[in-house]
Amino acid sequence: MIIILCFAATRSFAQAKTADTTVKPPVQLKTVNIVRYNFFKDSAAFREEYSKEMTFRRPKWFEVYKITAVDINKLYRVTQFKKNKKKIAFKHMLLDKEQEMYVNSVYTPSLVNKVTRLDGDSLRLFMQYYRPEYSFIKNASDYDIYAEIKKYYGAFIKTRDSVPSQP
Repeated sequence: MIIILCFAATRSFAQAKTADTTVKPPVQLKTVNIVRYNFFKDSAAFREEYSKEMTFRRPKWFEVYKITAVDINKLYRVTQFKKNKKKIAFKHMLLDKEQEMYVNSVYTPSLVNKVTRLDGDSLRLFMQYYRPEYSFIKNASDYDIYAEIKKYYGAFIKTRDSVPSQP
């Protein structure tokens, strides 16, 4: 009797499986719009987001005293040495991040590939070891950047085998 129940259960399952052979309509994916990266728009949004931290300035001691009184709030802010140091350090970190984003927007893998024909791990390694400074990128023309990449590429080819994969 148990065998009959098992046989009947497998038969009904098999019939149910073969009965569901209807064709399902294709899945329609949502459209994706790709927007080209714009450093200046991104930088403006970055500065707007961190505007309070970017404009931080430690109050000066002479600003505490008025002609006949002492401004207690300014005196309190002036004497918060540890907090002021942290805010100034954070401001410098934000400025460094902004400079790094600018270098990343100019010194791209496609630009380096165009000049050196490197790709894959060698491109990543080259860009990691021979990264130009912000001051150079800011003041250089396209030709200067291409010449600098070519110069770095010559040094990279000479030392390619001796450069470790992880710095």
